[in-house]
Amino acid sequence: MGLTAAALSLAALPLAAAPALAQDAGYDPVKAATEGVMIGDPKAPITVIEYASIACSHCGHFDAEILPKIKAEFIDSGQVKLIFRDYPLNAPGLRAAMLVHCGGPEKGKALKSVYFKTQAKWLNQDFLQHLTQTAKLAGMSQPQIDACLANKPLEDAIIQSQMVAAEKYKIDSTPTFLINEGAGRVNGANEQELIDALVKAGAKRGKPAG
Repeated sequence: MGLTAAALSLAALPLAAAPALAQDAGYDPVKAATEGVMIGDPKAPITVIEYASIACSHCGHFDAEILPKIKAEFIDSGQVKLIFRDYPLNAPGLRAAMLVHCGGPEKGKALKSVYFKTQAKWLNQDFLQHLTQTAKLAGMSQPQIDACLANKPLEDAIIQSQMVAAEKYKIDSTPTFLINEGAGRVNGANEQELIDALVKAGAKRGKPAG
């Protein structure tokens, strides 16, 4: 996906979902980083926690190629909720995660997806320039971006997410998926293994939506 396509993807979101920063009551990027980014019904009986880095190519493959299938079959049916938690691994992953959380609940999810799809354009290059350019396409101003990247509590929350994962669950690679607090575990972007783990946890397979 090029930046033009990225702009269209981000612009498709309603203006009401503009980047949520301090001025948007009820949204706290530090809290969001601590809790993770959730998709699906909060009351879904099966919880999948995905530990991933936005700078991880395997994580990008999962987000683009596998997650839509999991979402159609298991998340949209209300059986599964997926919580994305940061495991940034390096500076590009950390800064991308910070901008995603500053983007707000909806724009942030779209920004994360675009960062994954455009990894080849910013990873191992002048990553801050490319991350910033895409954040601007999402509607963030330069002062908002600067304030976000200087947000030490947010940075600490993201790093703490990685430390907790490493210590509590022995996570050492991305992506890693934990099903129901570790009752099941899948290392890597392996579609069939994840499906098998969800079925073992009680999810029912059915015809994907659409």
